[in-house]
Amino acid sequence: MEFAELRSSIEQTTWPAMLSGTAAQLLAMQRQFDETQWWPAEQLRAHQFEQLQLLLRHAAATVPFHAERLRLAGIDPNEKLTEAVWARLPILTRRDVQDAGELLRATTIPASHGGTGVSSTGGSSGIPVRVRRTELERLLWNAVRVREELWHREDMLGTIARLRPIPDSLGEDNLRKARSAEGLSLPDWGPPMSLLWRTGPMALVDDGTPVSEQAERLQRLRPDYLSANPSSLRILLGHCRDAGITLPDLRAVWTLSEVVDPDLRALCQDVFGVRIVHNYSAAECGYIALQCPEHPHFHIQSELALVEVLDTDGRACGCGEIGRVIVTPLHNFAMPLLRYELGDEAEVGEPCSCGRGLPVLTNVIGRLDDYVTLPNGERRRSYTSHYRLARIPALREFQIVQRSLELIEARLVVARPLTADEEQRVRTVLVAAFGDVFRIELVYCPSIPRTAAGKLRTFVSELPRD
Repeated sequence: MEFAELRSSIEQTTWPAMLSGTAAQLLAMQRQFDETQWWPAEQLRAHQFEQLQLLLRHAAATVPFHAERLRLAGIDPNEKLTEAVWARLPILTRRDVQDAGELLRATTIPASHGGTGVSSTGGSSGIPVRVRRTELERLLWNAVRVREELWHREDMLGTIARLRPIPDSLGEDNLRKARSAEGLSLPDWGPPMSLLWRTGPMALVDDGTPVSEQAERLQRLRPDYLSANPSSLRILLGHCRDAGITLPDLRAVWTLSEVVDPDLRALCQDVFGVRIVHNYSAAECGYIALQCPEHPHFHIQSELALVEVLDTDGRACGCGEIGRVIVTPLHNFAMPLLRYELGDEAEVGEPCSCGRGLPVLTNVIGRLDDYVTLPNGERRRSYTSHYRLARIPALREFQIVQRSLELIEARLVVARPLTADEEQRVRTVLVAAFGDVFRIELVYCPSIPRTAAGKLRTFVSELPRD
């Protein structure tokens, strides 16, 4: 990172900067993170289990749901917690969280953890949940956001273009300006970064406007950084490639939510000549993993969460194996989620050559229900080459839907009707992805609905769930 000037919290002082309140806490956390990221895996795990023991005792004493589960599993929260004992605790599913309701809420919370609020998932799994979280967890969330900046941002004074829906909380005047041709720019990047540093401005670009207007606005802005959802980025990249548009000052594209696949990384490098910075988080759990500063894979944020990747038999996956992601946030004393199954899958990676002891996820693959079911009943992960489809100039976005054991439907949003040759190319990609065992229908749509969290699910199965 280039020199970043700290913003003093004390009136009438600028140098040396003196930080107080939340800013001081966030900076103090970075001092610890600077050490813990280099700890060996064994040392990280030992400290995780020390914190986990405290959480387990609290859950047993204040959360009726967990007290009963621990009793049935034969776990005494006052005895030393080991890996073998922890593995006896049943997995907590999203349906469990829905059904338990208030029984998952702690009757008391340590006063120093602050007040509570509710985080809701967008329900992209079809099973939305609401989780109560504390101010302490919000502080830790922001601490990891700051770590991500320090790992990846080259220039705090650069301009960020935020390509996302315009939030209604801006107020009527700002909303009108944000959706106008001139757009709306804010003086800084907002908290937590603006609490710590002097930053450049942030321009808001509505991803609900036509992609040609988005590209024109970005060309005028000449941003240093672009922040976007992967699905919106894919549309923008396709348009800019076809129109020969470049963003010469761009240093990196930061994405959030959804899944970033190798095809999208390659397309971004081809069109804009820059890398993608991505992370792995969930509304109910906070940050789970950050992209390594030196590689495209992810480092689990062990200071905040115990993350397990398990195979179908419940055993821990080894390097190169793919399994379901189980997360235990270590500091949620308002509504402990012990061995919570997110509904995602991930691939476990080798220890990183960067030297950090934080465990590696080579790839976060997506939801467990992103599977196609073959006519013989076999389930297979759906993977469609977005990169090959993105080479069709008129194709703006798509969604693949399994309607039955015989029918795959491709919903397409296009700038113009596809030619017969282009339609055949779509079919060829889908046959390569799913096999030559389905009838494939192409359906043209004016738009594809997002989830409540603004995500575009590229594959949807309409078959009944098990």
